[in-house]
Amino acid sequence: MRNSSESGSAVVEFVLLALPLFLPFLLFIGQFSELSSAEMGARNLVREIVRAYVSAENEGDARQRSSAVLDFAAQKFGFSKPEIQSMKLSFACSSQPCFSSGGKVRAVLHFYLSGSGREIDVSAEESVSPWQ
Repeated sequence: MRNSSESGSAVVEFVLLALPLFLPFLLFIGQFSELSSAEMGARNLVREIVRAYVSAENEGDARQRSSAVLDFAAQKFGFSKPEIQSMKLSFACSSQPCFSSGGKVRAVLHFYLSGSGREIDVSAEESVSPWQ
């Protein structure tokens, strides 16, 4: 026979024992979600930047376009001011001059994720139009 004062004690014991075990897991999932979201946004951002770069008429115009897209789209993708300020963008071309017909342009974006301080590196590659 059970004592009436013990009703519900199994639930309380389970919560007291399970909560400390699940808390680190929940924290890990939260951080993983934040990092994954930032990487996905950064991949989309660098993809848009390299598209703007290869659609320009010349390399000077391409640098201006890519810089404008970086400033505008980074805010739209939800990056914070410190993250945007830490962004470094570099380009590499498969052929010289860079806008050779059929060549490839690779953009690499490097920045620090605010809050966790993690470094994120993402890249995208786009072909220069053969009719350019």
